[in-house]
Amino acid sequence: MHVTTAQLEDRITAGILSQYVPETGEDRTRVLEGYAIRASARVDAILSPRYASPIPDSPLLSDIAQSFALWQIAADRGSLSGEIPATFQKPYDEAVAILRRIAEGAIPLEGAAGAVSGSAALSVSSPEARIAPDSPGMEFF
Repeated sequence: MHVTTAQLEDRITAGILSQYVPETGEDRTRVLEGYAIRASARVDAILSPRYASPIPDSPLLSDIAQSFALWQIAADRGSLSGEIPATFQKPYDEAVAILRRIAEGAIPLEGAAGAVSGSAALSVSSPEARIAPDSPGMEFF
């Protein structure tokens, strides 16, 4: 996973985070873990055409996933005006731009394996034929 709940809590002040996630204890952990999991999955999904998933953690991907998670928290739990504060919007916009450059190959990811080409890396095989193609009557099939 590219981001942890501790990283989310450390990224912004406790006062700001508690405005968006007022839950405490296990409920707070559950909410933050949900956002962390979704943000990490989003990073992997965007990069999966270029890199094999799951993509190894790195400080850069952690920073991007943190920005995604905090932006989504603000979007889901913020004001009803629909305005996302610059505190969340600017890092999110920068994270999206960097992730696009990584996905395009302009910024390489050290230690990440290339994606497996083909049809979702599936291997398909047919069962053995029980009737030989030259058996009598097969011309009708």
